[in-house]
Amino acid sequence: MNVGDVNSHLESLDSYISQMTYYHGGKTKKINNYGPDLEGELSLEISPKFAIALGVGYISGKSKSDFETVGSFPLQTPIISPLYWHHFIFETKVEAIPLRLGIYYTFPLSSRINLFLNNGLDYYFSRATLNKNLLPQALEDFTIGNEKYHEYHINSNGFGFHSGIGFEYNISIYLAFVLEIQGRYAKIKNLKGNRSCYSWWGLEREKGILYIGERDLSSEGYGKNCPDLIFSESKPIGDEFQNIREASLDFSGISLRIGIKVKLF
Repeated sequence: MNVGDVNSHLESLDSYISQMTYYHGGKTKKINNYGPDLEGELSLEISPKFAIALGVGYISGKSKSDFETVGSFPLQTPIISPLYWHHFIFETKVEAIPLRLGIYYTFPLSSRINLFLNNGLDYYFSRATLNKNLLPQALEDFTIGNEKYHEYHINSNGFGFHSGIGFEYNISIYLAFVLEIQGRYAKIKNLKGNRSCYSWWGLEREKGILYIGERDLSSEGYGKNCPDLIFSESKPIGDEFQNIREASLDFSGISLRIGIKVKLF
């Protein structure tokens, strides 16, 4: 899975920090493709070759980045004194529960081996969290800059579909080993949620639809075109916002699935 705009934001933020400080980039970890991807299903054979299946799955991924660098505060280029020690911590997690309706078509290859095709429609319940901790501290007098801690909570539901091809090896009349290559398309839009931002100046909150882009955070010390995730009831407009669009979560991908099929009757 590529996770969509959660990873896109982390990638843009990593690049931005490398432009505004002495950080060389590459330490911000994106959510990878190797999290749990589990599924169980019940199928009903309509004929020796056709079956209908209902299933439920669980998909998740997470990442944590923790690194330090040196730069100005407020962030600016060229970098000027006094220098600050910047500590960045990013934690992300995404989860999805798909409900699946599939149709199987089976081609017998031998008395024990079957080739099958699997196509179907999915409905995803998804959510994500993102925490960002930004701590600048002066190297000369240890003065703390505008420390900010952001908490994002995101959720949405949406449709997707899947398609696969695999082999079934019958161990006995009641048990079979299954190996399948499966692809899915699941781009979830209309993300909603809220953001809480804690700083020395108090608590700020946003809620609504999630947008991704750039925001002028010069007044907070983080530059004019800082990558940001923004919650708003409508698309943000104004001079402080640039390249704004609705964000999405993307669980699309290709997986190798291994399982056991139990035949009840």
